[in-house]
Amino acid sequence: MDKRRKNMQLYNALRSARVEGMIDMINTIDHGCSEIDVLGVYDGYRLERQINSYRAMKIAQYFGVNVSKSKLTRFSKPTDHRYDFSTSELMDYISEHYDAFLNYWEWFRQGAELQAKLKFLTPGELKEIRKKSF
Repeated sequence: MDKRRKNMQLYNALRSARVEGMIDMINTIDHGCSEIDVLGVYDGYRLERQINSYRAMKIAQYFGVNVSKSKLTRFSKPTDHRYDFSTSELMDYISEHYDAFLNYWEWFRQGAELQAKLKFLTPGELKEIRKKSF
């Protein structure tokens, strides 16, 4: 496999991994993320069942990830679902706790990207990347 093709496949895999990491993070928030307490957001349980597909799109855009609408249909709620937060209140809440949510996002992103890299890079290439990074 030539180098250009391999690099493009890796780039696409990393981009897909970022999307999957974002979807996993939003899904965890929607199901009540208990891990976020460690990052200083002690009332994160209030976000449980507060995310629909539109709100998920806004959260992804806030963190710079473009997610197709078809991947966000899992967040759809029944029409009679009552939300405790409006969309702007939800985004204000995330903005207020930006550092904690950014660290939470990094945790999901790094895991997803590592899995993508393991599929395309040889152990020698991974070792070389680690040397350059540190």
